[in-house]
Amino acid sequence: MDDIDLNGLSAADAKAYVLEFMTALKAAERELGVIDSDLALWIKRVALATEKGAADLVAAAQARVEEIRAKRNGLEAERAELAAKVSRMRERLPMVGASERGVDPDLLLAQLQMATGEAMGGPSPAMESGLASLGADDALAALKRKLTGGAGTPAEPAPPAETPAQPPADDPKEN
Repeated sequence: MDDIDLNGLSAADAKAYVLEFMTALKAAERELGVIDSDLALWIKRVALATEKGAADLVAAAQARVEEIRAKRNGLEAERAELAAKVSRMRERLPMVGASERGVDPDLLLAQLQMATGEAMGGPSPAMESGLASLGADDALAALKRKLTGGAGTPAEPAPPAETPAQPPADDPKEN
């Protein structure tokens, strides 16, 4: 498995994974800073030993400088690799979040079947009576009449919705 592959991770897990790499990158950068200061110190010691004419100290200090440079080069290569991985993972991170926000059609179908009662053998009698009381069948029939009426014969208007009669408002000036 490629260590920058974020497939199969949730958005939160992917962010945490990328954060671990970023933390390792920052630690490598801090360690490079320490090594750079140590390298500068030993380069000064080489110069001081050369100035004083101590050939044995110059050789020892120069060996230490080479050792520190080798360590720095290895760490710099590791830092560059981590930086490249972090960059690629940061590019892929939005895709993980986008794929997570997608709709699972099977889950949605199951939820709808549970809501309508279809998953348990059809709608319940209570749901049937509730739909009938809403007048859904009457509205559907009126819509069908309207649509079939437009094919050559004038469409008949839908019957007006019944509204309860309201008594006239009493005008206080008439008393």
